[in-house]
Amino acid sequence: MRTLLRATLAASVLMSAGGAFAAPRTATLEVQNVSCVTCAPIVKRTLARLDGVTQVAVIEHGGVATATVTFDDDKITAEALSQATTNAGYPSSVKEVKNASAAPTGSTAQAR
Repeated sequence: MRTLLRATLAASVLMSAGGAFAAPRTATLEVQNVSCVTCAPIVKRTLARLDGVTQVAVIEHGGVATATVTFDDDKITAEALSQATTNAGYPSSVKEVKNASAAPTGSTAQAR
């Protein structure tokens, strides 16, 4: 009985620790074709709807936007974020990916 209890306890500890290895990441994307007042909100909404995305901020400057996206790297990759904006008509490239805890604090909008 004790062996079964120990095995169950060990399994539950290992299963609960599975998410501990995933680190929230922050990706910076350079997004092209952001040329009108509705473009940046479309990019933001496209990214915010992706599973694993927790925060999105989009800043437009001269037809190009910078999207800062905080996401769970167990659920989605930075490359998939870039592909999502490209599929929406706004080609993008990943400029930087870092741990979310290393991201500077600023005004970022909640994704949901």
